[in-house]
Amino acid sequence: MSRYEVNNLIKNLSQSITSKNSIKKLKVWGIAAVIVILTITVGILEHKADENFKNNVLTLNDIVKVFKKQNIYLKEGKLKSTDDFDLKGIKPSIYKIADNKDTILIYIFKSFQEREEVLNETNRYSNSYSFEEVPYNAKNALIVFIPSEIPKTEEDFISIFKTRELISNTVFKFLNDGKERVYKGESENWEGTFTLRYYEHWIEDENGLHYDSYSAQYPKLKYKKTDIGSVGLIIFEYDTTHGKGNFNGLGLNKEGYADIGGGGGSMLEEKAEIKYTIKWKDKEEHIVLKAQ
Repeated sequence: MSRYEVNNLIKNLSQSITSKNSIKKLKVWGIAAVIVILTITVGILEHKADENFKNNVLTLNDIVKVFKKQNIYLKEGKLKSTDDFDLKGIKPSIYKIADNKDTILIYIFKSFQEREEVLNETNRYSNSYSFEEVPYNAKNALIVFIPSEIPKTEEDFISIFKTRELISNTVFKFLNDGKERVYKGESENWEGTFTLRYYEHWIEDENGLHYDSYSAQYPKLKYKKTDIGSVGLIIFEYDTTHGKGNFNGLGLNKEGYADIGGGGGSMLEEKAEIKYTIKWKDKEEHIVLKAQ
């Protein structure tokens, strides 16, 4: 029974007692006892919810359920030996992705601090650009994607990137409670967008309060006019107050977008203003981007 359902039941029972004078005292006391029990139940539910919030931990079942909701169906798999994947005595649960032969390893740690300590000591899964083992941090868990084969053709690369992107978005949005904040602005000839992807976790245990965070920045620039082919190469600079970026010789695609890319960066306040500078030919324009 949910907390909402329990509260409604208490309300209805209370109204029943006060509105029906003909109810015998014994019956009233019986109903009152039920209300007391239900009130205690609500307290337990609230306490449990608070504890989950404070601990901010994931279980293996949590992860499998979230993957299923995002159409990543996992079935238990087997490897000849799990010793190669042992992290200081912690072994992963092994799954296969249902529609292919790719492997998913799921490690569950007591806390994200333990996860960080073990990974730092073992130096395992430190290469996030690897095609053989792709790690994803999720609170107190570590998820590792292992393609069944090393990509050899363009089609192989596309297939693996699609799977990686799906796993990455699932972990970010639904396991890490990730958020996005978009900053926008424009000038006479250019439109600017800056996307901040981030999460912040506060975890409380017997040793106090701990903080886990992640942020990545994705600047984007688009030429507004139709004479895209005449623009040539551009110089693009941005300033976030916590960091700067400079790109020389950027070209535009047929839609007018510059290929800037993105990656790690500092957290930004919602009220922060981001400044773009664009130089091309003998022209120069500036954009101030603000959170939407």
